[in-house]
Amino acid sequence: MVKKQTKAMLIALLMFMQCLYGITLSSQVNATEISGNILDSVTLAVYDSNGQVVTGNVYDQNAQAKLDYSWSLPNGHGYHSGDTFTFTLPQEFTLFNDVSGALVIDNNSTVGDFHADKDSHHVVITFNEFIESHDDLKGTLSFLTQFNKSQITGTTEQTIVIPVRSGDQIFTIKFRPTVDSTISKSGAPLGYNAKSIDWTVDVNKTLDTIQNAAVTDTIPEGLAVPVTVAVYQLQVQLNGSVIQGLKLDSGSYSVSTDSGVLRIQFTESPITSAYRIQYTTPITDKLKTSFTNTASFNGTNMAEPVRASSTVNVSRGQMLVKERTAYDSTTQTMQWAVLYNGGEEGIPQSEANLTDVFDDIHGLVGDSLHVYKVTFNSTGVAALAGEVPSDKYVVSLHTVQGKSGFKLQFLEDISSAYKIVYATKAIGPVYEDGLLTNKVYTGENSSSTITKPFTQVGIVKTRGDVNYQSKVVGWQIVINGDSQEMDHVVVTDTFSNKGLQLIPGSLVVKKGNVVLNSPVDYTLDGSVDADVGFTLTFTDPISQPVKITYDTVYNLELALPLGSANVFTNQARIDWIRQDTAHTKTVSAEFNPFNEVKKNGFKSGTYNAVNKQISWSVGVNYNRKNISQAIIEDVLESGQTLVANTLVIHKMVIAPSGAHSLGDLVDPARYHYEVTPQKKIIITFHDPITEGYTIDFATSLENQLIINRVFNTAKLFDGSNQVTKDLTASVNIPHGGEYVSKNGSQSGDKINWQITVNQGQSKLTDAEIFDTPSKNQVLLSDSFHLFSMKAAPNGDLTKDVELVKGTGYTVDIQTDPEGNQAFRLKFKSVISTAFVLEYQSVIAARNQESVSNSVSFSGNNVTTITKETVKDIVVGVSTGSGTGNGVRGSLEVKKVDAANREMPLRGAIYELYRKSGDTKNLIQTQTTNENGIAIFQGLLAGDYAIKEIKAPAGYSLDGKEYSFTLQSGENKRLTYTNTKAETPPPTSTPTSTPTSTPPTSEPPTTSTPTPTPPTSTPPSPPTPTPSPSPSITPTPSLTPGPSITPTPSPIPPLVTVPSPKAPDPGVVVPSTGEPAMLPVTGESSHLYVKLAGLTFVLFGLMLGWKVRRRR
Repeated sequence: MVKKQTKAMLIALLMFMQCLYGITLSSQVNATEISGNILDSVTLAVYDSNGQVVTGNVYDQNAQAKLDYSWSLPNGHGYHSGDTFTFTLPQEFTLFNDVSGALVIDNNSTVGDFHADKDSHHVVITFNEFIESHDDLKGTLSFLTQFNKSQITGTTEQTIVIPVRSGDQIFTIKFRPTVDSTISKSGAPLGYNAKSIDWTVDVNKTLDTIQNAAVTDTIPEGLAVPVTVAVYQLQVQLNGSVIQGLKLDSGSYSVSTDSGVLRIQFTESPITSAYRIQYTTPITDKLKTSFTNTASFNGTNMAEPVRASSTVNVSRGQMLVKERTAYDSTTQTMQWAVLYNGGEEGIPQSEANLTDVFDDIHGLVGDSLHVYKVTFNSTGVAALAGEVPSDKYVVSLHTVQGKSGFKLQFLEDISSAYKIVYATKAIGPVYEDGLLTNKVYTGENSSSTITKPFTQVGIVKTRGDVNYQSKVVGWQIVINGDSQEMDHVVVTDTFSNKGLQLIPGSLVVKKGNVVLNSPVDYTLDGSVDADVGFTLTFTDPISQPVKITYDTVYNLELALPLGSANVFTNQARIDWIRQDTAHTKTVSAEFNPFNEVKKNGFKSGTYNAVNKQISWSVGVNYNRKNISQAIIEDVLESGQTLVANTLVIHKMVIAPSGAHSLGDLVDPARYHYEVTPQKKIIITFHDPITEGYTIDFATSLENQLIINRVFNTAKLFDGSNQVTKDLTASVNIPHGGEYVSKNGSQSGDKINWQITVNQGQSKLTDAEIFDTPSKNQVLLSDSFHLFSMKAAPNGDLTKDVELVKGTGYTVDIQTDPEGNQAFRLKFKSVISTAFVLEYQSVIAARNQESVSNSVSFSGNNVTTITKETVKDIVVGVSTGSGTGNGVRGSLEVKKVDAANREMPLRGAIYELYRKSGDTKNLIQTQTTNENGIAIFQGLLAGDYAIKEIKAPAGYSLDGKEYSFTLQSGENKRLTYTNTKAETPPPTSTPTSTPTSTPPTSEPPTTSTPTPTPPTSTPPSPPTPTPSPSPSITPTPSLTPGPSITPTPSPIPPLVTVPSPKAPDPGVVVPSTGEPAMLPVTGESSHLYVKLAGLTFVLFGLMLGWKVRRRR
């Protein structure tokens, strides 16, 4: 018993140790993040637009920049394969795209790889097993990009901090501000009627280094040289704005004004900052109002001076300015104002006077003249500063031939501006409209003359209100507006071009608010017909205004000239006697009705892009004529078809304002309509009509080539006589006639393209898109997506349902031997809606290079439609580790038999993917030719993966994905093998009843022997050997100027470690199965094996417990 118990315990202990070793002593090591900083130093190089290193100390805000990091790992670091180190690129630098690459040791070996994320700016270095077996590990990491202008704001001096192992490396950089010129000049007069001008000159705003800097300014005529000059420090912001700083000590510059030339010489040399120079020039020529001044900035190291000019306009008041400020036609009085000495000059008393004369039909109104002192604000707006006492001046009447007026003489010297106001009044009645001239002058050279109109108010006629519903228009006549004595007054009103008829009882005559009566106050001539006008005679003289109002019915059909009249003219004449002299005056007024009246109808339409229908509204007989045989014709143009059951007719309701609306629906039994083969709608009323009608119907543009505008014309006939003008309307079709447009935007290292076609929704057969991208991009074949578009009623288009490639359309991407690409998209059925195609291309352009696409669209509908458009995009490109851009490489894949590598295999289909971080994009698919070769052209430098998707006939598919890196401009060659597919032996079919058959010498034919596979071990798959890559030549580091610290460290040399070569370079043999392995305890055990071991331990413990119980 003891012996059995001992055996059981030993077995349990053995199993426990095995499980414990498998669980706790596994050699698997998890990747960790390196916490310490492994960056030793960083250097910065800045390049100009020509790619040359900038040697100065001021840089453009969007200049290209290169960061060169050096890194190292200490000996005995303890890091393992898969360990990572993460740092952040400064936000002051732009990453246009993700940047990935390998940390290359030589052409065949790497120490790891890196990936920079364009959004977060995080850079992750992932090391491989190389770091576990080598010492003195060091290397470099480079990024070529440009400064991020959006992150550089404020002052031109910016600090960029980059953490390294020893602390922070601080770069203090001066950026060139955004300015049009290094020098600018401005000037401003000192107020209105200025006596001097203040000038400001800003120099060296581009912060250049200038030797022996000087500023010169030739003072123009009319100005004196400045007495004092001040120079200030000037802080220029990145956006070009400036902030004035402290004033410089006079010892920092010298000033001279010899020969009228101002010269400021800086004593410090060189200058590297901006400065502001301010000075004032007195004005010596008071008659001159514009001064142009040019300043020059120069230095001994400048090729030529830089100049800036400024023109200052000095606003001065004139000696005399006259204006009419008011006019009252009822009193025939005019108010006048004269501004005297507006320039505020000093004038001696003997010359301080002015004379004002006007036409002698007016006279000066007594006690209306007043004199005020005037002041001005900085913009020259005048304000009265108080009335001048009358004892400071003398006014005397002044008369010359045909003129009357006055003379004003000041009694003391003056130096202020003055305003003289006064009034004039017509001496007698005003019977005709006319002009009055008024002139003021002083001395021999200063005068001001104005001419202003006046109007007679003996008789004035105007149009009153209009009621379109009742077809009535009102009129008004006002006589004796200026209250003259008028005797034997007769008013004759004539409807001169007919079409008007006086409404009996509508005539009202008022004197003030008193209504006059007939025949007591006036009489009407009963012999005058109502459609001619009227004659009214007053029984007594009148001496105050009288108003006559009346209404007329209008009918344009009766107006002259018949059939073409558009307005109604009404003429009024007044005859009277004043002081035994007969007078007469004729005036007129017009009524210009709405177009609905002139045309006797209207037409309008609206388009609905959802159903491609136009809703038309036609109004006929707006004037409500009597029509015995009403026929409406409307020709449908531009391929329109009448939509069934949409034509309806309503009575027209017309408001007094002339607005029209729908009334009752007309019974279809009252009319019938038809559409002729010529697409003319003809509507015939069965009975005469005396009302207006509105006809509504819809037409469709379905199945048509839809243009941008559709016209339609309707006509109303009375039998064969047209009784409306042509009622023409047009409807704009949103996107009509538009067939293709293209847009695109950069997204990292790709461009998102968008092509919109058939925006107008025409019906087209054989529709296709042909697109030719520029050579500096590569199409991504799996990025093509085509969507139908949904139209809103107003024509706005939105993306709708995606079409299935191969079912709804096909895409054929073509690549020529030079790498030029194009694609053709064909719709597989008729289209009648808009579509949008979205796809991507990988950028292969240099930074700030233009990427363009030319696209054409074609389709058929009666005629062939072909439209083209081009879109250009300027792209930004960031690269890493010195990788160039814009150079194409290629890949040649050779497929051979695994057993006989001299035998090329035709028909293998490969897909090539471009890798960008964790994503893969299919870019090309090629098939091996009779030589077993497939060539992929026009490839960019970067990481790729290739995979066989179809094996040659008779061979097994190699489904493995192979990754490789293509260097800039590299023509890589790779060879892959396939093994022949095994043919399984046929199965013998036994008979149900054994039959004895005598043996023969023939071999049995019921089964085929299976070929015996070769016993030789297939060669292990060697790693593809890429073509040698050119070594990276570091870009020259920036030599720091005074503003950049610290001095960049030199780049440590790369460690070169030879890599073992594959037995057959360039050949990759696919794996045929998992290699045989000896069991390794624990380190490669799966979880279920470990669980099984734990189960055995528990089983052993239970067995021991049971044995003890039995004892």
